[in-house]
Amino acid sequence: MDKESLLQKIVEYYLKSTEYNGLPICTLADNSDDVLCQLVDEDKVEILSSNDVINPHIKAFNVTTDKDIQKEYIRNKSILSVAYPSKMVLSGIDIDLTMPYSGMLRKGAEQFEILYFDIEILERYANNPKFFIIDNGYRGSIYPEDQYLEDEEIDNEYVKNYGMAYIDGPTFERAVGVFVYDLSKLTAQKQQLWRAFELKFQDRCHIHPGFVKNLVLGAWVTEMWVFHAIIDEMKTINAMCVAMNVPPLYNHTFGTHFSEMPEGYRNILLPTKKNYYDFVLVIEKMLVHNLSFKTFVVDGINVRGINRQDDNGNNKGSIQMLDEWLCANTTAKAEDIQRVIISPLKRIRKIRQLPAHELASNEYNKKYYTDQFNLVDDAYCSLASIRNLLHSNPAVKYVKIPDYLIDGTLIVNY
Repeated sequence: MDKESLLQKIVEYYLKSTEYNGLPICTLADNSDDVLCQLVDEDKVEILSSNDVINPHIKAFNVTTDKDIQKEYIRNKSILSVAYPSKMVLSGIDIDLTMPYSGMLRKGAEQFEILYFDIEILERYANNPKFFIIDNGYRGSIYPEDQYLEDEEIDNEYVKNYGMAYIDGPTFERAVGVFVYDLSKLTAQKQQLWRAFELKFQDRCHIHPGFVKNLVLGAWVTEMWVFHAIIDEMKTINAMCVAMNVPPLYNHTFGTHFSEMPEGYRNILLPTKKNYYDFVLVIEKMLVHNLSFKTFVVDGINVRGINRQDDNGNNKGSIQMLDEWLCANTTAKAEDIQRVIISPLKRIRKIRQLPAHELASNEYNKKYYTDQFNLVDDAYCSLASIRNLLHSNPAVKYVKIPDYLIDGTLIVNY
């Protein structure tokens, strides 16, 4: 087979395959080796083998292999090797301009190349009941709800994986990163929609390392999202209360699976006042409104209850009762309990009350990213401190505490 015919065969195989696959060298006649080596020398063909990557049938990454080694792969039939047309050869290929991300793959882009977008694109899905987002902090997925799968507007819109990304600059700012391959699966209309949110300054963006570690390197992410840690702290504290023979501190607890978490309990996407207040409403319901006064009025094992009413006969608030209860039943200093445990909860309640007592227009301000970040960190420290104080009670010694909560170093806020 002459060079032009062989090159055309490799190009056609790449473009017509369902996953933009390379042509397995084992399917070529042995007398094609010399011609294939010439194409490698001319930078028209690239050889990818199982020595380089786990799955050479897709061009997932930009792998640079010395030409002499590529030619060794061609001649050594015991190595699984495939041939790809180079980007130089594919540069002249026609593409459908209405499908920019499919076009990138037709031009030879790596399937796991990450493109960055304004995080506002996720608001389209978060605020649309036809979709649901699986959010794990450092990565997520976008799915249409089952009942809308046949909806023409949905158009089979689905993003298998997106990663939390960040924009370099003087302020904390999030973006979203998506593999070119996942974008290429969208319809022309939806590819153009995403293209409208593509950031111009791609070189200033970087994906969270967990996204690469998990989806590219195939390794486990050992860090635990602080949003999940808060939920696990709540469940642990409740288990400790039961062990002390008092009612659970929280009326309701939650699971860390996306379907078990409260709606809106995640990082805000757009940094707006409304989104921030909406999040504070959620976390206030979880950590303040959810406190049970019954916990504080019952005598338990090494625990004594406190009065429900103050000296004037009025019922005390749940935060006040928590403060008094911890002071009465632990050796911690009152000022430390106030500073580490009570103050964050009071701040959450105070912020929660602002929208109810003022008429204020919405605003976009990147500071809300930092405000939420700090609020969540302080809320977690509050719960972890409650758990640490209760752990001194001998009655809770058999309560199982997740190892990562005890260690604390793997808990991260994305």
